[in-house]
Amino acid sequence: MIKIMLVDDEIFARENMAKIVQRKGFSVCLAGTAEEALDVFKKESPDVVFLDIMLPDLDGDHLFPYFKELNPLVDIYFITGSGIIFTEEKAKELGAAGYMQKPVYPEELFKLLEQIKLKHI
Repeated sequence: MIKIMLVDDEIFARENMAKIVQRKGFSVCLAGTAEEALDVFKKESPDVVFLDIMLPDLDGDHLFPYFKELNPLVDIYFITGSGIIFTEEKAKELGAAGYMQKPVYPEELFKLLEQIKLKHI
């Protein structure tokens, strides 16, 4: 089973995404801070990470290289409510698998999850 980690300090957003991810048949683990995310990442070894850019203790783009160092094959998708500060081009420059603007709409997430399933077969 494909394991997806959701890293977002907004509890409501994180839990709503988790429900969708689980409904689509994925295993899910959650984190609300960068520190928590590193601990969860080490314990759970997710295949895919949805990483919020704005976290209270360390921004997602600064956390990204730590995940890649621990597992160079992990697919990381940035999620952000600030498309001006952090753009899709910046995500691509860093080597992210993708980028999603908040609010994340269920239809958009469904489509991406189907692509992730196909990639990890």
